[in-house]
Amino acid sequence: MKLPSLLNSSSLPKFAWWIILGAGEALACGPDFPNRYLDQPAQLMLAAPEGFFAVEIERLAPAPARRVASRGDEEKEDERETDDLRAALRKRGDPAARITKLAAAYRVYRAKLRKASEEPGATCPERPPEGLPEEFSRYLAGAAAWYENRLDAARAEWQAVLALPAAERHFRSTWAAYMLGRIEEENFPPNGSLRWFEEVRRLAKAGFADSINLVGESYGMEARWALALRDCRRAIDLYLEQYATGDESAYLSLRIAAAAAAGSESGQLEEIARDPRARLVVTAWFLARFTPAYGAEPDPIALRAWTAALVRAQVRDIDHADRLAWLAYESGDFDLAGRWVEMALDSSAETHWIRGKLALRENRLGAGANELARAASSPDLAPIYRSTVLGELGRVLLAMDRREEALTAWLDGLHWQDAAYVAERLLTIDELKCFQAHYCPAGRPLYEPFAGEVISPQSLAQPMSVRPDFREEPPGPSLQSNLGELLARRLVRAGRVEEAKDYYGEKHRVVLEAYVAEVQAGFNVMLNPKKRARAFWRAARLVREDGMDLMGAELEPDFAIWGGWYSAYGAVEERLKLDAGPFGVTAEERGRLAAIAIPAKRFSYRYRAADLAWWAASLLPNDNDETAAVLNTAGSWLKSRDPVEANRFYQALVIRCGRTKLGRAAAERHWFPDGV
Repeated sequence: MKLPSLLNSSSLPKFAWWIILGAGEALACGPDFPNRYLDQPAQLMLAAPEGFFAVEIERLAPAPARRVASRGDEEKEDERETDDLRAALRKRGDPAARITKLAAAYRVYRAKLRKASEEPGATCPERPPEGLPEEFSRYLAGAAAWYENRLDAARAEWQAVLALPAAERHFRSTWAAYMLGRIEEENFPPNGSLRWFEEVRRLAKAGFADSINLVGESYGMEARWALALRDCRRAIDLYLEQYATGDESAYLSLRIAAAAAAGSESGQLEEIARDPRARLVVTAWFLARFTPAYGAEPDPIALRAWTAALVRAQVRDIDHADRLAWLAYESGDFDLAGRWVEMALDSSAETHWIRGKLALRENRLGAGANELARAASSPDLAPIYRSTVLGELGRVLLAMDRREEALTAWLDGLHWQDAAYVAERLLTIDELKCFQAHYCPAGRPLYEPFAGEVISPQSLAQPMSVRPDFREEPPGPSLQSNLGELLARRLVRAGRVEEAKDYYGEKHRVVLEAYVAEVQAGFNVMLNPKKRARAFWRAARLVREDGMDLMGAELEPDFAIWGGWYSAYGAVEERLKLDAGPFGVTAEERGRLAAIAIPAKRFSYRYRAADLAWWAASLLPNDNDETAAVLNTAGSWLKSRDPVEANRFYQALVIRCGRTKLGRAAAERHWFPDGV
């Protein structure tokens, strides 16, 4: 609940117990790993879609583009208040210098008033600045009386504001009416306060200024009383009106009201079920899955009670049958879900989503893929839903060995780890080159008809970013560059270096060209051995420093996707453990995994760097400090992770350079010396 800026949280009524802000869940160390689909068990693929309460509320009560600032943003509230005053002074004809002076005095008085309100027992400033329009000076006088708990004096000042001629109270009429409602709200029943909150809305509709959205606040205050009186249906309706004004604080209130409604007695549930908007809010609450930190999670018993109430209420809501089908699917009543989905509008993306789920339950993968594709291509589907649909679609297509289509779906849904699995482990290099050349994130048909199935030949939607701000549809990060660099690294590992240059970004292309030049110099027998050795050594250090970007595997074993970290978050091994079934690993997929080359050891590029260093050392003389430094450094790249492989460098250091400082230290320690 946001109050006029001259009030603070200490003035909240004692019964405002349902305004709750939960603390977020603690995350383990590491990145915020996105969902992945390639190793999900079948039961999760067949589970009900996860609804997002905020998405559903936005559908019911779309708010204006300008969102109302959060309560407590004093800087923005000050700015709006002062803008009101400046507009009133310009309307009065005051010169610019006087407007500036009065606006500054107003802000100083307001700051003092706020400070006094925050200090128990403090006295408010005596009087507002001289020269303010009467509606402003009287409102401020009422606010000072309010903070000093002189409610009769505050009431008199605010009623005096409303008694002014209409032309002289344009900016503070809604404020005065709202605060008169606040004075009355401690009374029970709340008839007096509700009358004033309705007056706020009437005044705003008549054209009086409402710079801080007191219309939204009036709905929220009235809804709060309805909820206190356990009239959940009316509370939900009023909170929706508040949300529609742009006041996002109503979102949490709607969640609390919906939770209260879900726990109502049977008769109350039926009454709520008969109200179209309240019905959809409660349904949305059941479809969403909340973390414990942010409120109650819908439970199966309450869900069954709600679906039973919908049946008893004889709901025949064709316009929202898609959500009711979704709810029935969530509750496990698949027959009811099928009946609802048959009545649902074919234009609804969620209709096709649930149809797809029902088809997949019957192992009709082709039909399921078609329905998911139609859902994903709908322009009305929220981006956060579209990403999920595309994730599921990619998994179904992969189960049908339609690898390129699965890759497209996962790229368009911004599921990079899933996409990388197909691109790196299932497609040959030439297949991936062909895909990269023709992949377009939007604007082209994607699917060929499956045998015996009806197809919607619409293209999948453009890539969408999955963000909490579900209203916007930004282009999101382009995964085409990610795909190109994955292909480039595969080409480098395969020795097709010249082809790789076309797929790197500028930064990595420069490093690659430097690496190639150094290796070529190392193999150039026309150069003297020392120059060749130093070229090999420079190439080795380039690979050691930039090898992840030049030739690292995107997934196992190198995990370039996470910069080489978090190897426990691999998915390939988990996918191979999946049970056989409609979403299991096919024989063709297993064959591809076995046939397509992938590095065998973690940080594979370090072994390439070590080989280059070995060649460099082989061209340098024995008992030479430079030779010893190369052998010691290159061996240290491997000694912790692979001491067996590092041992050849240790042996060469001791045998070939035993008279050097490094060689003697290695012999004494029986391993690579530290800090030498």
